[in-house]
Amino acid sequence: MENLIKTNKKTVIKKASDAKKYWMTENEFIGIIAGKEATNSEYVISDGIIEPDGFVPNHYHKWEDQTFHIVEGDLEVKIGNETVLVSAGDSIHCPKGVSHYMKNTGDKDAKLISYIFPGDWAEDFFAETSKQVKSGKFDFALIEEKFGVVYIE
Repeated sequence: MENLIKTNKKTVIKKASDAKKYWMTENEFIGIIAGKEATNSEYVISDGIIEPDGFVPNHYHKWEDQTFHIVEGDLEVKIGNETVLVSAGDSIHCPKGVSHYMKNTGDKDAKLISYIFPGDWAEDFFAETSKQVKSGKFDFALIEEKFGVVYIE
């Protein structure tokens, strides 16, 4: 594609069938829409599916902000100390340092888009977490040290 202005970012056309999937828990996976190579590490855009009764564990990010847009489904979301129900069309923004948790409370898959700013670590984090999920052995200290993601019990 021809660039009409000078940019350090790349055009991305991602077919759903081409997306590499990363398992984040046994009931949640994501794919990269625009990764660090395309965005010069300024951000990463991913899509995700949380299966019924699946969840994103309570955690926070030390180094980046994250925004979610719900495409389909119903989720119970806890942001900091506030718990809300969100559905298709709703969005959530979590600044760094704010804990967040999501659970699919519906009877069908919940689909969402996630924006992570900055995005230099995200793909490596997804790959490491997926590896740990598949092995059944979780190293939360490694995740915190390498990626600044802190899981809360």
